[in-house]
Amino acid sequence: MNRFFLFPLIALLLSSVPLFAEECNVSTYETLVAEGKRGDDAREWSRSVETYNRILAECRTKVKDVDLAKVYDALSVAQLMQENCAAAIETAKKCLELDNRYNSCMMTAAKCYESIGDRSMALEYAQSAVDVGAYDEYSSAVAIYAKDFIKRIEKK
Repeated sequence: MNRFFLFPLIALLLSSVPLFAEECNVSTYETLVAEGKRGDDAREWSRSVETYNRILAECRTKVKDVDLAKVYDALSVAQLMQENCAAAIETAKKCLELDNRYNSCMMTAAKCYESIGDRSMALEYAQSAVDVGAYDEYSSAVAIYAKDFIKRIEKK
């Protein structure tokens, strides 16, 4: 007799639990972007890393191609701030595969290479950031930072 009640109960429980992640919609994507920015602003890097990874895993189809490099950039910076240089370098490289002129990702890689003691690679990435030059205000600021970074590294 208990079997007759047990099977419908199990079926009801299973139907109320999503077996697969829900498809990301525009609202979910916008919420995740805002959450990532809040994590960055609060310097809660674990929260930022988790959020940007969720965007890439769950909402990739909602991210415009032009914005995908920005997501990888934000993720690599958060990983750098967590001192997870290996992950930050790999993420920065993914960013550069999408946009080989995204000098912010070059500088994240440069800072990571400096942190792990690879001066040669740090200088190479920083010089690449300078070589890209300025194509907007942000890239202009990054290029200036890259020049200062090179000067500082070369003094050592």
